[in-house]
Amino acid sequence: MNRRTLSRAGPVVAVVALAATLWAAPGQAMEPPPNVPAEVEWNVETGALTLHYRGTPILNATIQAQATGGGNAEAAVIHLERAQETGDKVEQRLTFVPAKPQQGVELVLRGTVTGSEEAFPAETLSEAQKRFPYVRNSVGLSRNLRNNAVYDRRWDWVLIGPADGGTRIKPSQQEKPQRVFSWQSRGASIELVFRPRFYQKHKGFAYFKPWTYKVWKDSVTGYCTWWAYRGGFTQETLDAMLEVFVEKHLPDFGYGYMQFDNCYQQGNGSAPWNWLNWNKKYPGGWKYAIKTIREAGMKPGIWVHRVHRPSDPGVKEIIEKHPDWFVPGADGKPHHQRGFCSLNTLNKEAVDNMIRALYSGLAKQGWDYVKIDGTGDLLRAYQNKNCAEFFKNHPTTPEQSLRTWDIIAREELGPDVYVLACHTVGNARVVIGLVDGGRLSNDGFQPRTLAQYNFLEGVAWRGDPDHCDVMGTWLMDEDAQMAVFATEAPVPVRTIVRPAICAMAGGVLMVSDKVEVYKDDRNIEGMKRSAPVLFTVPGQLYDCGRRTVPWWLQEIDRPFDHWSVLARFQWGEKEQSKHVYHFKGAPQQEVTFADLGLPAGREYLVFEFWNQTYLGKFTGSFTAPAMDKNTGMDVFAIREARPHPWVLSTTRHISQGGVSLLDEKWDSRRNILSGRSAVVTGDPYVMTIHLPEGYRLKTAEAGGEKVETKNLPRTATVRITPAASKTVDWEIKFAK
Repeated sequence: MNRRTLSRAGPVVAVVALAATLWAAPGQAMEPPPNVPAEVEWNVETGALTLHYRGTPILNATIQAQATGGGNAEAAVIHLERAQETGDKVEQRLTFVPAKPQQGVELVLRGTVTGSEEAFPAETLSEAQKRFPYVRNSVGLSRNLRNNAVYDRRWDWVLIGPADGGTRIKPSQQEKPQRVFSWQSRGASIELVFRPRFYQKHKGFAYFKPWTYKVWKDSVTGYCTWWAYRGGFTQETLDAMLEVFVEKHLPDFGYGYMQFDNCYQQGNGSAPWNWLNWNKKYPGGWKYAIKTIREAGMKPGIWVHRVHRPSDPGVKEIIEKHPDWFVPGADGKPHHQRGFCSLNTLNKEAVDNMIRALYSGLAKQGWDYVKIDGTGDLLRAYQNKNCAEFFKNHPTTPEQSLRTWDIIAREELGPDVYVLACHTVGNARVVIGLVDGGRLSNDGFQPRTLAQYNFLEGVAWRGDPDHCDVMGTWLMDEDAQMAVFATEAPVPVRTIVRPAICAMAGGVLMVSDKVEVYKDDRNIEGMKRSAPVLFTVPGQLYDCGRRTVPWWLQEIDRPFDHWSVLARFQWGEKEQSKHVYHFKGAPQQEVTFADLGLPAGREYLVFEFWNQTYLGKFTGSFTAPAMDKNTGMDVFAIREARPHPWVLSTTRHISQGGVSLLDEKWDSRRNILSGRSAVVTGDPYVMTIHLPEGYRLKTAEAGGEKVETKNLPRTATVRITPAASKTVDWEIKFAK
């Protein structure tokens, strides 16, 4: 499997990103990182400290004793105490303590940490999460003050410093092939912890080898036929669905895939011809489907399974003719598990005829998205006690047999095709590195899994919550209605919250409702404001659990700005014996910027997205308004106040600039704010701009588009109604 670096041109509003690629060049072997401690150079006289891993320095620092009021403490000697756990989970602890502790004296470590271009800062579990529990990720590199670690995804190591404000990490260089972070730790003593093979060994993802592959960075957003239609999705339904998607400009909003799921195939078993030749519900077959999907501006996706059911006549004939193609049970005959037989992937003839033939056929047909179901079904079948004798006497394991399937699939599909493994992260972890996405849950949209497995998002794969039916009731109130800025009438809360959760999580967003749902503009407003999904990396290197935490923070880093998006979800109270949670309201809550991980003592501007409300300028904290039973979520943009006008929020996406705002700059000489935005045809694009004392918006231009402006107390708005989906350059003049 040789993946090359690819650039994929998506919808005009999408952020251009790299596709999944392998690190190693074709034919080049990538040497795995060693599972050993870092080499330590410590000079007790100068306080110089260097850590080497893989033969390169990852930490260069000095440690000094310093009076709490400033200045170095005299004649301070610092001891290094080493502790190391060996075995499979290597953990190296370096503790620095003063030889003679003095009151009012602390140790200060200052230096730099250097990692690969996939290194990023994050936090480990500490008291900070107890004070203010939230789920956190970042688009680009985080600057959050709760960060106390640098994780290098490419080489799977982590360096951890003191938590709860004891460590400060700032990105200082982001150029390839490495990233450099300034690092400062302080305390009465300082402990550094180094763990190699962090996700692979310490978190137990045995097949995680990130030095062999990159994570898929494009938005995985579109439509899946499964939940809404099961097997009832037909060619007629496809035509109707594409017509609505085009009419509502959903591909321009970022809905890029149309994926068939368990509706098109012939027969009832996984013989290649059952998948490659379509049933009578599709008179035009796969050729018509792919052609019409591409003409609608979308990419075609398909679902296949791993099961070989003898109830299918064709599969039964294969089993009878080639029993050695299948794993035998204790009686020596092909073993049946839950109605199907399991392929013997040691048999080359079986692999070529049953696996390679399928995926080479799909590749020739031209699919861009392949969902491979039955990961757990096949793994459990291989692990069945009746198959134990086979695995005892052959050079393979159930896990290796399963991986062989995905190795062949990837070889045939190539690097351009998004591959999703089903089902549940517990089983899909076996094929990490071979697939681009891993399904996090069983059938049914379960948004809690996006929070629970946030630490895997953008590290191991893209997390898939199965689907997102915007009219679904799982963890949502059926009756609540929410006022939204872009509609004239209240909309069902769940249609807003469900896709927005996926956007905040940075995961997969494949909607699945009946076509009639999308004809009503009220039902697709949340979809519009949640796509495309921005690629994120976790801000927390730990499992946030399955409980429904109401707060989610997403940092967005751009060359021209850095801001935080804070979402507050109302999960509601569970109705007895049902998976429906009714909204009862939530009181107002004081949110401290320091608890969020933002620098204290600075002025912040806070703007709420759905109500298009400027809450004001704050220092120290702000008050999140109370939520009534008809409010499913609030999304606050938090930006540092500037002495000149600056964009506070945009209406295109809940990231409030993360998708649409491509550039922004201030000309102090001419009092002009200028920039570039990606807009969607017919969708009013409103920028809300903060007006510091004495400023007033004068005029605005946007590449010849119709522009409306309005001055308000402390803010101004610029409204653009684009005639086409495109990028517009805008310029706004201010009077002072």
